[in-house]
Amino acid sequence: MSAWPLWCSALLLVVGVPVVAVATQLAVRHRWPRLREGEHNEVAGFLIAIVGVIYAVLLAFVVIVSWQQFSRAGDIVGQEASALRTIERTAAAFPPDSHARIRADVIAYARTVVDDEWPAMGRGESGAPAVGATLDRLSIDIEALPADTPSRAQFVGAEAERFNDLVTARSSRLDFVTGGLPGVLWAALIVGAVVTIGFSMIFALTSPVLQLLMTGSIAVLIGILLFVAVSIDHPFVGDVAVTPGSLERVLVDFPGPPG
Repeated sequence: MSAWPLWCSALLLVVGVPVVAVATQLAVRHRWPRLREGEHNEVAGFLIAIVGVIYAVLLAFVVIVSWQQFSRAGDIVGQEASALRTIERTAAAFPPDSHARIRADVIAYARTVVDDEWPAMGRGESGAPAVGATLDRLSIDIEALPADTPSRAQFVGAEAERFNDLVTARSSRLDFVTGGLPGVLWAALIVGAVVTIGFSMIFALTSPVLQLLMTGSIAVLIGILLFVAVSIDHPFVGDVAVTPGSLERVLVDFPGPPG
């Protein structure tokens, strides 16, 4: 559902769920008119409290975990861009031709990720082959850096460490493409929503308007929170997604060969 247009998910969860709940509530009141008398309200209220608390905890847990994953994905992109910047700036310690090759590799990596890999992730694909080829070229150029002095040998080691950081960040970023909440947890959320809204329907009020308002409000709240969880479940898919802004700024910082 995260791959759907944002308006479509909102229409289904924030509007569709309450409409179905209110329509079902009207049908229940019509089919079982004795429920309006409220003889069972004491037991129903006790059960609603228990079910509501359990479902609220589960739903809050899912939203928080989804948001943490979304934020973590954004942080990883920032780490990836930071590793690229460090690789380029450290290369300034080497001869101009070596520095130029490293900068060209950094620019090619950032551009390929932004232009090729990001759209692929948006389609649910785990990576673009061109990025792997760029990483291979960057690795070869780092290995070719001259370590003819003790200080340059240290800089070569630093470049190798930052390259490993870059590879690790990219791998972690791609893991988010195929990640997301497990299906069993989504099943629990759906069943819990049905049970929670269902219990609110059997809690009788004399005024049908007030009862419909109560049922609709609960359904709207659940629908909104489910919409939030669905929207950010896959950080790189859908309209609410992590952007490649950090990597685009790398292209701004290093527009061409070193001067």
